[in-house]
Amino acid sequence: MQPKLPARSKTERGSKALHTGGQQHYATPSVASSNDEAGKKKVRVCVRCQGRIEDGRWISIEAPSVLCESCWKNMYLPKCRRCNLPIEKQAVSSSDGQLKGKYHKDCFNCFTCSKPFPDKVFYVYDGRPLCKYHYHEANESLCAAATCGQPIEGPCAVSHTGDKYHPEHLTCEWNGYPKCDVRLNGEYWELEGRMLCEKHAKNDGGRSDENRRDGERWNEGEEGRASGARKRMTRFIDLGALGDLR
Repeated sequence: MQPKLPARSKTERGSKALHTGGQQHYATPSVASSNDEAGKKKVRVCVRCQGRIEDGRWISIEAPSVLCESCWKNMYLPKCRRCNLPIEKQAVSSSDGQLKGKYHKDCFNCFTCSKPFPDKVFYVYDGRPLCKYHYHEANESLCAAATCGQPIEGPCAVSHTGDKYHPEHLTCEWNGYPKCDVRLNGEYWELEGRMLCEKHAKNDGGRSDENRRDGERWNEGEEGRASGARKRMTRFIDLGALGDLR
């Protein structure tokens, strides 16, 4: 017959370290029986790990079976999702169920960079707590502009390739001087992998008339130019309203 085990404990804020579901928890070992030498302590063996219980801390589950304190904690206390060790005192969890599992208070930090959360603000992605940057990295909502790379929360401009930008950072990629700062918040042209305003697309993205290949002329149609310029359209979404874009 299998030994009757104590009920699983529940860890909450301010709860005690051990709950034995009605079973007695002994802090000191029992005294040896009359058959043992007088005054000699009886050494017990954990029924789960078969280890000798030398520190006098054990839990009786069904006479004469006992568990050592370590095995009891591993079997009946919730495990921290970060360090996978039993949670004996305060645990951090979410009431809405979005954050999976429970955490030691000291283990509750960004799952990617391990940094604590400033102002106690955190994000949840795939059931794990993340800082703002690593949430948006996982959610593919970092600004694709080389000069930015920061999280987008709110209005977002999406290029024809699906890259996301702060609307003010989706600008003409003409490589001349001075830099073109025309925003591509509507129609724009794609030429040789670059996104260009109409002015610089007509100028072949920077090539002069004498450097154009024979027969190349600007065409106001959708194809734009024989060299391959294509008209594209910026798409807008609100990441604040959509939330998770997985």
